[in-house]
Amino acid sequence: MTLTPSRRLALSIAVSSALFAAPTTLLAAGFYLQEQGVSGLGRAYAGEAAIASDASTIYFNPAGMTRLESNELQAGVHLLIPNAEVNQRNTQAHGRDSSNPYDPTPIPNLYWAEQYADRVWLGFGLTAPFGLKNEYNDDFFARYDSLESDLQVLNLQPSIAFELTDRISIGGGLDLQYADATLRSATPGGLPPSPATDGEFELEGDNWDVGFNIGMQFDLNDDTRLGIHYRDGITHTLKGTVTSTQQGVLPGRADLKLPDIASIGIQHRFSDRWTGLAQYTWFNWSNFDEIQIQLPQGNEQVLEQNYRNSYALAVGAEYAMNPRWTLRGGIQYDQTPTQTDGRSTRTPDGDRTWFSFGASYASSERFTFDLGYSYIHIASEDLDITRSFNGTDINMQGTTKGHVHVLSAAMRYHF
Repeated sequence: MTLTPSRRLALSIAVSSALFAAPTTLLAAGFYLQEQGVSGLGRAYAGEAAIASDASTIYFNPAGMTRLESNELQAGVHLLIPNAEVNQRNTQAHGRDSSNPYDPTPIPNLYWAEQYADRVWLGFGLTAPFGLKNEYNDDFFARYDSLESDLQVLNLQPSIAFELTDRISIGGGLDLQYADATLRSATPGGLPPSPATDGEFELEGDNWDVGFNIGMQFDLNDDTRLGIHYRDGITHTLKGTVTSTQQGVLPGRADLKLPDIASIGIQHRFSDRWTGLAQYTWFNWSNFDEIQIQLPQGNEQVLEQNYRNSYALAVGAEYAMNPRWTLRGGIQYDQTPTQTDGRSTRTPDGDRTWFSFGASYASSERFTFDLGYSYIHIASEDLDITRSFNGTDINMQGTTKGHVHVLSAAMRYHF
């Protein structure tokens, strides 16, 4: 049976729903998840705004759909295996260091791209571009900052691309985004603070909202392509409940401000076999300055975050070994948006350095398989957290460091 574009889109959405049905699939070790394409992971996401090697270009720059060699349906998964150490240096909370607060987590992606007319392409992507999941023991030294953080962001992206000329393409799409969050922390039951007398504070909320993204690609000559892409930062107003030991269950809301993201990438073909790639990405994280939890009668709780704008710089290369095999590798420096004045145990992040490699195997004209691996080193950073309860400040100081292994695989069907 021949599937029309609308039926293929419906099939993509159905498969996407199945991939994301499990309650743990959106959980991740980081707040922003670059893991949105397997071939890209193999080159540390160098040149993603320009290369358009497969349908994951829908996320990184939908203009790249005009460069695809065939229509494509792609399904991939990334297994994140994070490890973090959060150790106390000086604290008034009388607790202990944390064990690893993360579990191994799969992150799936799904894409569909198809040429609709002579110079028009349609596409759809389903991704989890932001996510967070960690949980500490009840006697964790920074428990008044956090005990549990669970953020799930699901992004549905219908997209369109136009080939304006043989060398210039433009593309864009809507970001139909769902966010769901649970934030839980301890509250002191008396002085001196003790886990035995602690209470709890928990916020649960969710929201749907809409944003957009747009990009362009330019073939500067037969061997060099430049790509630029911008993604709008969506602000989610999470509506739900606040549960506390002191006040019971109350309606509550909080704003989650996601960053604008702008990228510029370049690819250059040095020969029939070698291609070099580079990319610079800027994140407007400074709008995530606080989490303001609003309660009835105008009451509120403000959790300072003090994020700064940050950037990522990646370089990589691909080698076409033969018509079936392509090898790739890359390095990325990813600056943390967190600062000592505001860094939370909810996102105990540091500057990240990626070391990546991967391969693609075309088993036939219809099927291609991608594999990728990244080791991400997370630099040691200081924690200096103060939380106030009924006019009493509790200071928690420590250090954090970690690393992440990422294993990725994808299957591409060409039609």
